[in-house]
Amino acid sequence: MRVLMTALQPGGGIRTFFRYVYGNEAFDGSTFSLVAPDHGLAAFLNSVLPQGRVTLVPAENDSIAFIRQIRSLVKSEGFDLVHSHGFSAGILTQIALTGSSTPHLMTAHDVFNAAQFRGFKGNLKRRVMSFVFSRISTIHTVTQDARTNLMHFFPAINAGRVNGILHGVDTVFFRDGEPEQLKQQLNLEPGVPLIGFFGRFMGQKGFRLIVDAVKRIRDDGLLPVVPHVATFGWGGFIREDYAYVEKLGLKDHFHQMPQTDNMAGSLKGVDIVAMPSRWEACGLLAMEALAAAVPIVGSDCIGLREVLEGSPAQQIPVGDSVALANAFVDEIQNMDQRREEFQHYQSEAVERFGIDRPARALANLYTQLKEQAN
Repeated sequence: MRVLMTALQPGGGIRTFFRYVYGNEAFDGSTFSLVAPDHGLAAFLNSVLPQGRVTLVPAENDSIAFIRQIRSLVKSEGFDLVHSHGFSAGILTQIALTGSSTPHLMTAHDVFNAAQFRGFKGNLKRRVMSFVFSRISTIHTVTQDARTNLMHFFPAINAGRVNGILHGVDTVFFRDGEPEQLKQQLNLEPGVPLIGFFGRFMGQKGFRLIVDAVKRIRDDGLLPVVPHVATFGWGGFIREDYAYVEKLGLKDHFHQMPQTDNMAGSLKGVDIVAMPSRWEACGLLAMEALAAAVPIVGSDCIGLREVLEGSPAQQIPVGDSVALANAFVDEIQNMDQRREEFQHYQSEAVERFGIDRPARALANLYTQLKEQAN
């Protein structure tokens, strides 16, 4: 099958999707032309995917030129399917496909919130998006939570054309990874608790909640040893967030780590993974931690709660730093027992979150759309 893909903001989540999904054997018979900004994307795809699986076509810079580019490619190349990634790419791609019989699948890599549609402009934006989304052949969401969210904000979409497929990861890689000796690297004593934050430094990921939680543990003497935090995130407000750490007098307890190619080892090098997100489309980090049998404390936000449901992970209310501090204390005071519980759950996590399942489901969706168009 020949597929034209589009992506306007191919950041971490979309790149991870490409790596996990299109490297799977379910797509061995398919080739992809991806229209997207490069910014190192071509080198990334060539390093993680089979040779020739995805060919990058640099995207035009402005919306009108991008629409013309997609329209020209569809007319000249005879693709079986167009697959857009992200809401912006989905909208512009659907406009480009006006009058075309080529089926269009959009993957929603994010969720919506009410603040995006406030006021006259927000309401107008919502109406326009609803009109365009309703004309897309099929919309794919990466959790059922995200599907419910999409239908809540855009009830005019035909529910039968929205497919929720829980995403997955390379669970065997995370199961079998060897731990990094992070405490040694940080010159910490073995008995010092180490919490890992692997998210971006954005408000969505809740980093400052971790800072507030550690401050509470220190100020209230909730543990005999104040835990340390290793951060592996990047970009966003890292400078401002670490200034906040210093302002609260906690700089000796927080450590920014270099980028790592051994994510499994880094996960296994901490005692607890902290994921106090405010929202997620799909909590891939939680899947990775559970497959690695590392205790995780997460919020009960959309997208993440679906992943953590049924696991031993504690879920705290969104935005509640006091609950987060209490959860850290409970995990640390019962560390041996908690590790045993997560190790017991590991085999289920490896099966439940394996990438083969969602990759096959998406490949089947491709086939259905192609057959419906013929």
